[in-house]
Amino acid sequence: MVILTSVRKSPAYLYAKTYCLCSLVSLVQATPVSSRVRVTHTRTRFRNGRVVVSLLATQEESDTNFRHLSTTQPAKGSLSQKTRGIVGRWYQRAVDLASVKTLLQRDETDVATYPELQWDAKVRQGSSLHHGENKFVELRKLRISSQGEDSLHRFLDLPPDEKVDYRDVPLIALGGSGGGYKVMYGFTGFISAAKKHGLWDCITWTAGVSGSCWALAAYYTIARHDIQRLIDHYLTVASELAHPMSIHALNMVARSKRGVYFLIGPLVSKAQKSIIGLGIMDLYSTLTATYQLLSREPKGRLSRATFQWSKIWHRSGIDKGLEPMPLLAAVRRVPKYSYEPKTILAKAKDAKKEPTPQQIDSVEGNDQKKPAVSANRRSKKLFQYFEISPLEVGSPDLNRYVPTWAWGRTFISGHSVDRRPEQSFSLLLGQCTSAPAGPLAECIKALLVTIPKNTIVARLVIIFNNLLQSKHFEGFWGNPIRAGHDPNPFYGLERPVGMREHTSEHSMYISRVAHQHQRGMHSSDKSVSDHAALQSQSLPPWEAQGRTRLMDSGMANNLPNHILARPERGVDVFISFDASSDIHTGAAVQRLHHFAADFDIELRDVTREFHKPQHNTALTSSLALEVESRYMDHYARVFHGKRQSGQDVYIIYCALLPNGLNPTYNPTVSPAPTHAITNY
Repeated sequence: MVILTSVRKSPAYLYAKTYCLCSLVSLVQATPVSSRVRVTHTRTRFRNGRVVVSLLATQEESDTNFRHLSTTQPAKGSLSQKTRGIVGRWYQRAVDLASVKTLLQRDETDVATYPELQWDAKVRQGSSLHHGENKFVELRKLRISSQGEDSLHRFLDLPPDEKVDYRDVPLIALGGSGGGYKVMYGFTGFISAAKKHGLWDCITWTAGVSGSCWALAAYYTIARHDIQRLIDHYLTVASELAHPMSIHALNMVARSKRGVYFLIGPLVSKAQKSIIGLGIMDLYSTLTATYQLLSREPKGRLSRATFQWSKIWHRSGIDKGLEPMPLLAAVRRVPKYSYEPKTILAKAKDAKKEPTPQQIDSVEGNDQKKPAVSANRRSKKLFQYFEISPLEVGSPDLNRYVPTWAWGRTFISGHSVDRRPEQSFSLLLGQCTSAPAGPLAECIKALLVTIPKNTIVARLVIIFNNLLQSKHFEGFWGNPIRAGHDPNPFYGLERPVGMREHTSEHSMYISRVAHQHQRGMHSSDKSVSDHAALQSQSLPPWEAQGRTRLMDSGMANNLPNHILARPERGVDVFISFDASSDIHTGAAVQRLHHFAADFDIELRDVTREFHKPQHNTALTSSLALEVESRYMDHYARVFHGKRQSGQDVYIIYCALLPNGLNPTYNPTVSPAPTHAITNY
């Protein structure tokens, strides 16, 4: 058993597992199964939106080393030469796998790169914003005002003698929806337009769901805030016409410098440092993130800085208010139970009287009297929202947060029990984009929209979907693909001692807490103990589950407004870019009302109260003019609402709709948007 466990945690086994997964994906994507993979790939590199070099890569050329890619078509060699080439490649792969553990051991002592190795972490409890975020908001408002860069003045084209006081600066948040590669490219284009017109410099927060998280991650890491560099990168990625979990993607990452370390290293570290097991979504996380964040420049490589999400707070100048603060949205299912030291009989009685956790409408504010609920309000809440910022990872539903660099550590009763380097951002990013781990019915809906019609896979999915509908299994989770595990930072003990020990780390912590508890009993007076007791009564109990699963928040709501709308942030204007697959059905707008109902806000469409958009004078063809006139009133819809505090909020809803500049392409119904949406 020990030998088997060691093998399952070895880099070679994890790489073989990843290779098998990529082979399966490549098979499903191949012609005629889904008619997506081509025999040849054209790899085109861009700079400033223009083609720098275009390479025609056949199957033989794709087998060459990515670090030494030739620009000419190789001649066919003999069988012995091909054999030597295959043996040489796999020998190099074995060398790379053998170096993974050595590089991980180096990370354990590299305090310069990972200063958190000297830090202990603690759970922050409360609804207030992090003190770093409060400081950022003030600096950002100052920068936007006339006392700083005067961004708002330029954007609104105010008279020269009019000044914008920093206290009058509205708090604007930009959010991108989920939608895979389509929204990844589309949200990048939206950011580019926002930068071009000066809107980006007036935004305080930017948030994403699923595919938008990919765009934000790339913008703040490999693009280094240069939107043109990011566009060039995505144009090159789109020209490869490769699935991010295909053999082609795996080979590109593995053949780059230290690519195997960034691909397999996070998995080995996670498997060896905790009781948490690895699943398919962990492999999905590292593969998709490394493939997308791999620079396509000559001698492109991955770096450790790319996968340190907490470090962009200083590297990007966010701490000085130079860039909007990024937030990534995720959800988890509401836990089935919480830690309650009751007898079995007491629990049985409570079960008869109280609703199940799935019927609880909201985790926070359960003890408060709720006002009248609008007709749009949903009767139950199955998910809890989490936000991932460079500062913290936590839930506004729970009012508990941990430092981002400490996510992945083992916590007990609010304190970390070990010190380790920051978990690779690829794992956290993968959880925010883990749409395949959602409910089976939702996965089927997404597949029906994206899979090309009249293919074997499409027919099989339709048959399976009809079976689910006939059996009324729409609400059944039923997905064998589960979200990745992580140690639950909100796991803890109601009392310092008396809990079962699960690992040696738990044992060490319990001994330390017991010692501190005994010292406190002798040194503290009655007032201190009364204050502690009062504080403990006002906080929810620690959770009984030692693991937690974060998932794509698109399965709850495909826009990140829930994490942006925290009352403590006080956002005045929400700009929502939506590239969902169901925009044309009206369900996307309904989700806005669901969000507003969750915050007791009644939305009213006030689009007609604002000036009508100007027509594009550059359009000449009748088809282009027809497309523009059809969607003119839908490109930007404005909704107004009022919080219970009296604050007015506006939501500007911008959907990815057909445009007169490219009248023959409809992004709302296109089955394969990878290349077309980039041109769009």
